[in-house]
Parts: sequence; C-alpha cells; structure tokens
Amino acid sequence: MANLVTKQMARDTRKRSNYMVAVLSILCLCLFTYVFTQWQQNGSFLPVWEASDGSDEETAGVYYTLYDSASGEVIEYMGRRVYSGDELLTGDNRYYRVERVDGHNVYCELLGECAIEQVLDELYSGSVPTVSTGAGTIQYDLQDKNIDSISVGTRNFQSVAIYCTHTDESYVPTSGTESKHGGGDILDVAETMVTVLENQGVSVIHSDNLHDPHDVNAYQRSRKTAAELLRGAPAAIIDVHRDGIPDPEYYATTLDGKEATQIRIVVGRQNQNSEANIAFAEKMKAYYDDVKPGLIKSIFMAKGNYNQDLAPNSVLLEIGTHTNTLEAAQNGAKEFAEVLPQFLGLKTVSDKNTASEDKQNHASGSISDTDSGTGKAIVLLLLAIAIGGAIYLFVTKGKGRV
Repeated sequence: MANLVTKQMARDTRKRSNYMVAVLSILCLCLFTYVFTQWQQNGSFLPVWEASDGSDEETAGVYYTLYDSASGEVIEYMGRRVYSGDELLTGDNRYYRVERVDGHNVYCELLGECAIEQVLDELYSGSVPTVSTGAGTIQYDLQDKNIDSISVGTRNFQSVAIYCTHTDESYVPTSGTESKHGGGDILDVAETMVTVLENQGVSVIHSDNLHDPHDVNAYQRSRKTAAELLRGAPAAIIDVHRDGIPDPEYYATTLDGKEATQIRIVVGRQNQNSEANIAFAEKMKAYYDDVKPGLIKSIFMAKGNYNQDLAPNSVLLEIGTHTNTLEAAQNGAKEFAEVLPQFLGLKTVSDKNTASEDKQNHASGSISDTDSGTGKAIVLLLLAIAIGGAIYLFVTKGKGRV
C-alpha cells in the first residue's frame, strides 16, 4: 500500500514538473517573440519609451507667442509647447533660438540670417548634392530651375512614405470639432498628398493606421507604423499634422487662385538624425520658396524626437490650423505634393495607365490597421504555444510511466 502511495506521489511530482517545463517553454518562446518583434519594429531589443512626444502639443486654441527679445516684435505663433533651446527659421529666413519661456510668452534671440540662397544655389548647382537615408544615399540632379525640365539623377529610392500620428486631428469649420476619434480630417489631407503624388506616377507607401487617442503615447503607437513604412526605403517619410492656432488667418493664403493653407515644417532636435533632418528641411524650404513662394511658413526645431530617430529625411508637416477649412488644408497639401517629386529627384510619368497601375499597387500594398508587424507577432506567439504544447506532450509521454 505504501509502495502504491509512493508511486502515486512520484507520478504527481512528475506531472507537476512536466507542467512547469511546458509553462517555462512557452514563456521563453513568448519572450523570444517579444524581443524579435521589438527588434523588427524599432531596431532595438528594448521598448522605446523615450520616443513618446505626445505631450508636445497644447489643447487646440491654446498657443505660444514668440517674440524677438531685442525688438519685441512678434515673430511666430504656434500651438505646440516651446522650450528653451528650441530654434526657429522664419518665413523670411531669420534664424532664432529660444532664450526664455514665460508662461505662453516666448523670447527669442536673433542668431542671424539663414544663408538660404546658398542652400538654393547648392541645390541647383552641378555638384549633385546628396541626402542620406536609413538604407543608402539619394542623389539629386537639380541643375535647371525650370522644374519641368529637371532631369532625374541616379538614386536608390523611388517612393515617399506618408502617415499621421494624430489621426483624430480635424478642422472645425468643416467637421464642427477639432478632434474626431476613429479618423479625423487629417487623414483626408494625407490622402490628398497621396493622390497627387500617385497621379504623377510616384510610388507612395501610405498608412492610414489609427493611433488614437491623442495622448502622450500617440508617438509610441505611430512608431510601429513609421518603422513598417521605412522598410520600403522611401526617399522621405512625412508625418502629417495640423496646428492649433485659433486665428484662421494665420495660416491662410491663396495659391493658384484658390484658398489654401501654409505649411510649417517641424524637426525634432533630440535624436541622432537631427542635423541631417534640419539640413533636409532647410533644403526643402529653399526649394519651395523658389517654386511655390509663400507655401512654407517656417521651420521649427523643437525639443522632441517625433520618431525621426528612425531615419534621416524625416519631417513633420503642420498643414494649416484647426480653424481653417479642410478644403483649404487639402489645397495646401496639393500644392506641396505637386513639386515634392522634383525636390526629391523622383521619377514622374504623365502616362495615365502607368499612374493607374502604381495606384493599384499602392492600394494592394497599403498597410492596414492590423499591420504586418503585428501579424508576425501573432504568428510567432501561436507558434510558441504550439511548440510549448508539443514539449509538454513529449515530456509527459516520455516520463509519465513509473
């Protein structure tokens, strides 16, 4: 009898041991799945907590006023938070650095005039300036100031990536609210850019993934989208936003006889690509000032990252403000997208059939809300469970007898 009890206890001990082995196997494989997914999405084995910049923006209607410290002149308004050390290149190419922030009043030191003409001359020179990307180098050939006759230089990348971090952002005159959970007007603005580019035969890697809510973790959520888009090695990656200035006239302009909005370029100054992205933004402004004067309002070099550490040639665009109409913002986006291929040195085609084929390819290749990175993680998790179960059955069968 005692022998039977001993055998039963031994069986129970083995079963518990087998169970623990199976559980530990599953946990190890789940850990592997997590680490592998982090590496694929972020280029790191650790979660990127520092990538979150969601607290950079004030509530729509709350804004900062930037002053020239010496003259007291108002030089800019903006709805994102401003910090000491931030820098601004104004529309007329004056370079400022923030000295002091007193509530919502910001005092800036004039550093001088940006040599924007020199930047422009470099773009149009025969030296073929280069701009680095995460996977190689793009070469520009912008020798002719007539954008219709700019020749296409040698390059490795023929696409543009577009997405929106704050997918709730909307335009009050059109939608009656500045924020629409589940898909705001800003997605339509981004789609306008996509359509204009594709109609020129440019390949667009576009995501309309939602990153709601509009909170401190929005950039961490959109980081996965940006990382997935960058797998296509785009010539540039653009995060489309709108500002929160209450005055609709601040961004209002007229382009090609239509009401439109100006665009502010925002570059994060707290990542290893900041120098390259600032240079890229300056070249962009110089080019647009020449071919689309008045479209680019300014460049703001802000405290933050905005996921621009993932690759050079990354910019955030603020297209109008929440008190502009969606139509005006779309017109601004259209004007921007019309000459973006020439600035980037991308091939364009006039043949409608080619453009239609590219559009179909874009539609089939777009990233859905359940992006491929998440899909891979799920597959790996299921595989981990299956392997763990197999280990459990093997151990149980092999050691279950006494």
